[in-house]
Amino acid sequence: MFGYGWLVLISPLLGFLSLSCFGKRIPRSIAGYVACATVGLSFFISLILLVHLSVLEPENRVGGVQAMYTWIDSGQFQLDFAILIDPLSVFMFLIVTGVGFFIHVYSLGYMEHDPEFKRFFAYLNLFIFSMCVLVSAADFFFLIVGWALVGLASYLLIGFWRDKPSAVLAARKAFVMNVIGDVGMLIAAFMILETFGSLSYQKVFESAPGMFLANDINVILITLFLLVGAFAKSAQLPLHTWLPDAMEGPTPVSALIHAATMVTAGVYLVARCHTLFELAPFTMYVIATVGIITATFAGTIAMVQTDIKRVIAYSTMSQLGYMFLAVGLGMFSFGMFHLMTHAFFKALLFLGAGSVIHSMNDEQDIRKMGGLAKAMPITYITFLIGSLALAGFPLTSGFFSKEAIIMASYHSAMGNIAFWALAIFTAGMTAFYSFRLFFTVFQGDSRTPDAHPHESPITMTGPLMILAFFALTAGVLGHWVDGFLSPVFGGHAEHYEDGFLETIAVLVGFGGILTAGLLYMVPSDRVAQLREVLAPIHDILFHKYYVDEIYDFLIVKPVKAISVFLEDMGEKKGVDFAVDQVGVQVREVSKYVSIWQSGRIRDYALNMVAGMALVLIFVAFL
Repeated sequence: MFGYGWLVLISPLLGFLSLSCFGKRIPRSIAGYVACATVGLSFFISLILLVHLSVLEPENRVGGVQAMYTWIDSGQFQLDFAILIDPLSVFMFLIVTGVGFFIHVYSLGYMEHDPEFKRFFAYLNLFIFSMCVLVSAADFFFLIVGWALVGLASYLLIGFWRDKPSAVLAARKAFVMNVIGDVGMLIAAFMILETFGSLSYQKVFESAPGMFLANDINVILITLFLLVGAFAKSAQLPLHTWLPDAMEGPTPVSALIHAATMVTAGVYLVARCHTLFELAPFTMYVIATVGIITATFAGTIAMVQTDIKRVIAYSTMSQLGYMFLAVGLGMFSFGMFHLMTHAFFKALLFLGAGSVIHSMNDEQDIRKMGGLAKAMPITYITFLIGSLALAGFPLTSGFFSKEAIIMASYHSAMGNIAFWALAIFTAGMTAFYSFRLFFTVFQGDSRTPDAHPHESPITMTGPLMILAFFALTAGVLGHWVDGFLSPVFGGHAEHYEDGFLETIAVLVGFGGILTAGLLYMVPSDRVAQLREVLAPIHDILFHKYYVDEIYDFLIVKPVKAISVFLEDMGEKKGVDFAVDQVGVQVREVSKYVSIWQSGRIRDYALNMVAGMALVLIFVAFL
């Protein structure tokens, strides 16, 4: 029934192959349209899948595995080249291809003058294909294949500007950090194969409840190793340091990676493997704890950053913490709902930032901006909508998804007051840094008088307006998301109503916005005074708690020192010395042997006679 689901993967793959193999023959303008059309086709097919699943009764909405052929069949082990079409994979298809399509269209304008225009769109298509492989995999093997392909595509896109050293270093850093996660995924896959004799989701998830008791050591180890991959891909503590550096790539890359695709893979993994995680309450508690700590940690850093893209990047890390809090509490549909709304408003904010950067001649320091509202009215209004949604302003999409998580952090079975307090505190910080950014960039007077800002072309503002619409209205889809995904998660999530706690959350959000307005809209030197009074704290936050420096001191420098030592003692004085000595000894021996090579025939004849005499003596007397 869902065999055409393969087209969701095949379409962007064909786009990547055509642009990679025939890019030189394809006109520049056509190349961009080819890339957009292939992703647009994937989005259209995803909508058809959505319609077909939606008309089915919930008990029939489980979907199924679509196998193309059996790849490995050895003994009792079988591995099919197959995809899983169910509500969760279709839900992710819609987000990845839908938001991905708008980012592709936006890139037509943003990357218009880039000399590597065709290569950029080829990489974008590869990224979409890789993410579709990841979310449609029917087993852990192809999950890891998609996981690795996403890492490769992100490396290529973050380091797209190859002549920019910081971009190359950022790409390398992202690749290395994600490889750490890949190792965890591989270990988990081997443990799953050893335990269940299969890598198929269906067989593993059906067998797991009958094989493990709650918090069985084996299921805890499997889920913890899976969690290493999830935390690395979704930039959670302590594997988060690659995410802000990934801003060195083109802005559409930042929007694609940090809104709807790569960073959401970890949340998707936990949701997909919820059967295993529910058997390990210990791991679930770890997920929720790390998630809320990461949300708070990243929020504090975002409050003092001055690079427009880094503020939004740390916001992404913080919002991912909310998603992990939700799935860690067992509220999987809440986590996926926030994943969806976040994809809309965070893609909107990143693309809005790209519009600003494009207008300001690649300037990214918000201290050099200001007063852009009149010059960029569409970007101004859409960025305001994105900021309101991120801050959880009432009736925006972010309000509904974030409020559901905050209520669950206190009222759910695994919730507690500490989770709720940190969630509320982070919500206040989110509102503050969202509008600190908005007010600094768009309000007041220009701080760069010689700049000539202008509105972006329709290819850039069109996607902004569409994403703004969804960022504003998608909150009404909360109950639909819960109902649509209920066959996957085994039922509906409980929605908690608590007027008192909801009022506190709303007031904290308003307080964050009001504080930002008083500090950045009212002319005064309050900000400078606060920075001076809180200088030690400001320095810690501005330098991101010195985590990179700590890693450099504890890991990078010792590894480099060991490498230098091994190169000197092991390579040069060990291996090289041993190899060189072979040549030296041969040369020394050859000096003595060469005495016998005089070139005079009579000497050779004498040597032969002497040799014969020795042989005869040996035979005669010995």
